[in-house]
Amino acid sequence: MTLSRRSPEPPASSSARTGGRIVTQIPAFAAVGVIGYFVDAGITYAGAQYLGLSPELARPPGFIVATIVNFLLNRAVTFRGSGAPFWRAFVRYWVVASGGLAVNYAVYSACVELAPRVGIAVVPAVLPLFVAVGVGVAMIVTFLGFRFFAFR
Repeated sequence: MTLSRRSPEPPASSSARTGGRIVTQIPAFAAVGVIGYFVDAGITYAGAQYLGLSPELARPPGFIVATIVNFLLNRAVTFRGSGAPFWRAFVRYWVVASGGLAVNYAVYSACVELAPRVGIAVVPAVLPLFVAVGVGVAMIVTFLGFRFFAFR
């Protein structure tokens, strides 16, 4: 009778714990981000243009809806293999997204504040550009937070 010796299984790699390889996650995250941008910018524009909200008040509804859309898409696509329980991932996602929002909104508000000083009128049509600048800056922070915290 021979006993088979099983070699110990290697520890789970960082990419397995976070739901996949970073080389596939970055483009997926960017694609989800583009969708979120259009949701966010569209709602921000509509709030300013059709509801008469100030640029500052038009932004939060867009962020809230875009964050929910992005969570669902990132969970289904970008970090689909993470195995993180839905509600835990959702709460952690909001924690990271809130930090990203702070960065995003600070940059957006700086654009709103500085635009007139460089000759750019702050009108609803220019707000999507300011949203894009804020999103771009916050994207790096949020990707790292989502990958290593929210979907872990």
